[in-house]
Amino acid sequence: MSGEREEQLILRVQDKDLADRIKNTLEDDFDASASPNIEIHFDEKGSGRKGTFIMGNDRFPLTVHDLPTIVESYKTYDDVNLVKTANIGQVLVVSKEGQNQSQATKCRHGVTPPMRDARKRMFQKPHNVDSATMRQLEEDLLTLAQGQAPKNMEIVDVEEEFVVDDAGIGSWQAVTKQRAPAPAPATKKQKAKLAASTSSGPAEVEEF
Repeated sequence: MSGEREEQLILRVQDKDLADRIKNTLEDDFDASASPNIEIHFDEKGSGRKGTFIMGNDRFPLTVHDLPTIVESYKTYDDVNLVKTANIGQVLVVSKEGQNQSQATKCRHGVTPPMRDARKRMFQKPHNVDSATMRQLEEDLLTLAQGQAPKNMEIVDVEEEFVVDDAGIGSWQAVTKQRAPAPAPATKKQKAKLAASTSSGPAEVEEF
């Protein structure tokens, strides 16, 4: 068993034709004599983030970018058990042939769609809020948790329903609560019947 630590990187190719060539080479049965030679060379001078990606006789500029977060890599042999193999923190960005190398060193986005613009959304500078405002906010949250309204505030219970209009566009709208109609005044006949029932007194209970 080798004691060398496995190092993994993500290869991101901006040239679609080059990406297709790499995929076809990896998917086909490997033949060293027929497959084009793929090499990566880094510049010895400078920061070590720039280099050249070589495939056959073609050369492409390459730059190393840092991901906003660490990506864990796993292997599986039975689609059930997973074995972690490495932490991936960098991307090799291969630009188009003849294009100037990117001067950026940090990726703006992550690997998956939910990590889009992650560096700006998750690592932005903290808001400068004074301690008095934070204490007041904490007290208001505790008051709300106890079912009461904070000072100078009123809790309004609003019931909403999802309504779809004729154009097929749906939106949440407040439900208008209709008050129950007032009872109709009693007629003379009802009043006379009520007076007769109250004047007769309590009903007698027979003992067995």
